[in-house]
Amino acid sequence: MNSFLLIGMGLIAQALFAARFIVQLLQSEKANRVVSPSVFWQLSLFASLLLILYGFFRSDIVIVGGQLVGYLIYIRNLQLKGEWNKLPMALRYFAYLLPFSLFAFLVFGLDYNWERLLENPEIESMLLTWGTLGQLIFTSRFVVQWIHSEKIKDSVFPTSFWYISIVGSLIIAVYAIFRKDAVLFIGQSFGLVVYFRNLHLNFHHNVKRSISLFQKFKPYRLSALLVFTAMVLFFNLGGWGVTESSEARYAQIPKEMLETGDYLHPQLMGIYHYHKPPVTYWITALSYKLFGISPWSARFFLQLAILLQIWLVFRIWKLIFNEENGAFYAALIYASLPTVIIAGRGLTTDAYLATFVLSALLFWFRYLKSYQQKDLLMYYFLLGLGFLTKGPVVLIIPVVLLLAQKSFLKLSLGKLSTHVLGISMFLLLGFSWFILLFLEDRQFLDYFLFKHTLERFATDTFKRSQPFWFYIPIVIATAFPWFLVILSKVKEAWQEKNKELLSLMSWVLVPLLFFSLSQSKLVLYILPIYPGIAIVGAATWLNMKKKTQEKWDKALFIFQMLILIGLGISSFIEPDLVLNYKFYFVLVLTTTVILTIRLLPMRVKDRTVINAYLFIMGITAASSYVFINNAGMVNDARNIVSFLNENLSERKNVLVYDRRMPSISFLSDKNIISLYDGSDDLNRETQFEKTNNWKKNLINLKENPEWFIHECPESSVLLVKKSRLKKPMVEIPKDRFSRQHELDGWVIYY
Repeated sequence: MNSFLLIGMGLIAQALFAARFIVQLLQSEKANRVVSPSVFWQLSLFASLLLILYGFFRSDIVIVGGQLVGYLIYIRNLQLKGEWNKLPMALRYFAYLLPFSLFAFLVFGLDYNWERLLENPEIESMLLTWGTLGQLIFTSRFVVQWIHSEKIKDSVFPTSFWYISIVGSLIIAVYAIFRKDAVLFIGQSFGLVVYFRNLHLNFHHNVKRSISLFQKFKPYRLSALLVFTAMVLFFNLGGWGVTESSEARYAQIPKEMLETGDYLHPQLMGIYHYHKPPVTYWITALSYKLFGISPWSARFFLQLAILLQIWLVFRIWKLIFNEENGAFYAALIYASLPTVIIAGRGLTTDAYLATFVLSALLFWFRYLKSYQQKDLLMYYFLLGLGFLTKGPVVLIIPVVLLLAQKSFLKLSLGKLSTHVLGISMFLLLGFSWFILLFLEDRQFLDYFLFKHTLERFATDTFKRSQPFWFYIPIVIATAFPWFLVILSKVKEAWQEKNKELLSLMSWVLVPLLFFSLSQSKLVLYILPIYPGIAIVGAATWLNMKKKTQEKWDKALFIFQMLILIGLGISSFIEPDLVLNYKFYFVLVLTTTVILTIRLLPMRVKDRTVINAYLFIMGITAASSYVFINNAGMVNDARNIVSFLNENLSERKNVLVYDRRMPSISFLSDKNIISLYDGSDDLNRETQFEKTNNWKKNLINLKENPEWFIHECPESSVLLVKKSRLKKPMVEIPKDRFSRQHELDGWVIYY
């Protein structure tokens, strides 16, 4: 049987096993007691049959034999619930005969090596014994459940079932840790939540609660959201190296700050780099101090920033609408926006900028409630930190909101003197670094004011030009369906003169227009509008009619299924893409969870938001395996650095042809020499250099084409992008670089 189909069968079975407990827990929550729904046993039976077929085609008698006991218990529970006899007789006989026939064939039809039953050369005997013990305990829970159900002639879960599940799950989770199996560990961690919750329901089933899941978990739902999101964000976070070009650049500069001790003058590969103010570098340098220099530590505070943003969206909604239920919807929607998650996958300034903007707005809305001076001063202070993160762009959202509130809501801005004090604080803090550099060198005025502000907006100085409509399809796709939901209500809000909603809509629409007018465009530039999308989207969603919500719910479901199918077949479309079984397991599990939730009796306004969130969490977890297994495609140099360290450790110099590649500098201690031959990537800004030392590591082959012959240092290795070999380039000295090796789209000459 095709190995791909075989693995898919096994993954679907495992996903169904996980989905059955989701169904059981949600049904129990609705009933406010532990229940044993028929669908639990139906899913269990179907999943077990798939796993038996999977084991048969793999000639694995352990899997087939191990599933038979559970298989019979699932059938018996369906009999006790009166569901089994509803099936056609032929189907029932087939269900009995097939698994036993397969097991008998494996026992008598194959020459099976029984001595190797518990052998696994990849696992130590002690660890294998521990894992086997956990699996035996885990399996015994259904035997206990069957015996108890037979006694009372009803399909139920005894309390002991959950205790045994917890013990078995903990043992297997420890096994997964030692085996470094993230998928197994996450699966058991999720199971523990279900088992403990069922225990809690078993002892507190008399307490009356609301049917709404959001209302039921009201006291701790935000904490649960943040904890689960954190688990997904940190899942495999250090599994891949820093990627070119932006993340590698932002990761390398703080590393050089630590090495030089100079925190005011950012350097990239030995050359001053003043494109952005230093707060992002300082935060990353702090992470390096705490955790050491690594891709994981470079991204650590980014994840905390995203979690803080989710909390801030919740708090801002609550301040605006004075209501907590909708605040949770807004937080859940914000956590489901892929652009927000993307901002944490690679180190840039954008996530930190969005955090400072949101933090400032929290104090702004607090100020509008009570007009306390301390709130307004904190507002300006945080804007100052935002200015030190990415410059004037920090003011776009606050200014738009202020003007909209003044125009639509006629709000009083309070005492002028407090604003003057706050603005003074903002200017002193926000401009401090710029002023210090200007005092050192007067040319910084032109550099910051014109090149990195006016020219970045009005011209294509940094080669990031895109058409005016560039952001429209991006926002529609990455904020589906919430952005379209907002657009569908703009006219209605205007006609009804809903001034509060109109002022909040300006948070989304006006900055989107502003960034569309800019010549320089990148996806994350519009990150600060996404909190507005979540807040306005939640407000609009909660006031929609049920029929309209159902239409958007179906549209979102179709959208999600298309993406999941596309990801599932992506390796067929792109043969070079490597996707392992863990990727497909997470993908299948995500699909199963979404399908399961759609089958449950749940309010559509809850279901849509929950599925949107779980979908993105699943995609985020799955995508980590794409980064881990496709270094060349994601511009990750870790395999190249590993090759250099393992095979060419004596070579002290790495020559990189016509590319900057700070990722190599970040991952290694070798001396990196960049060879310029026309690439914009190596148009470095050297006007601020005090000496000519930088020329040792940035060679202009246009001016000095003989450098390879006369000045190339000994003990060097040359890296050339494979695609660059097709274009004219200086001749490589074959006597010095006689051997070559291809890796991740690069050719390594040595």
